Amino acid sequence: MLYEYIFWDWNGTLLDDAHVAFDAVNAMLGARKLNKITFEQYCDYIDVPIIKFYERVLDMSKESMDGIAAEFNSYCESFMPKNPLANGAKTILKLLNKNGIKQYIYSSSKRDRIIPMLEKTGIDVYFEEVIASSDLYAGSKAERTRDYIINNSIPKEKCLFIGDLVHDCETASLVGADCLLVSYGHQNKTTLQKTGRRVIDSLFELPEYLNINSEEVVK
Repeated sequence: MLYEYIFWDWNGTLLDDAHVAFDAVNAMLGARKLNKITFEQYCDYIDVPIIKFYERVLDMSKESMDGIAAEFNSYCESFMPKNPLANGAKTILKLLNKNGIKQYIYSSSKRDRIIPMLEKTGIDVYFEEVIASSDLYAGSKAERTRDYIINNSIPKEKCLFIGDLVHDCETASLVGADCLLVSYGHQNKTTLQKTGRRVIDSLFELPEYLNINSEEVVK
């Protein structure tokens, strides 16, 4: 098997929250009596670090990132569905685990926000570690993940990163690993395809990509 380690992005990849985030942003705009944006605009504007996104939709001279982060996360919590995982996520995680692949989550989100969701959805058992931030700011995850791989002597050539942003591609490139992108997350497919990386529309395409027998997978 080519890959022995898979590093999963969380928001927009395993957690199907792109529309949740979109609704939260529009709620924030509405509270300020500003024009709401379309989902297409949201996917065009999203960027890392996240302040670049807010500079597109808010007057940041009147805002603080502390306030924005708290408000955004409060809206997201109220909008999050009972079953928030991406279609097929639990099935695919189980299949990869059965095939001996070690799995990790790397994220810009706060670690203390991810862990409870993993436990609630019952997928915490499939991960070796959650590599995430210690605050509410969605900052760069690239250096943090690179350092983890180096410190734990994980061979980069055996790693596959899976995410929904160009930044996931950049993270994989910094590490020196391969990357696969999903089209159903926070960034549009056209933008993702410009990276030259493979883009899939469903997690059910992953077993074939990895050359894993997927007869047990039920869509």
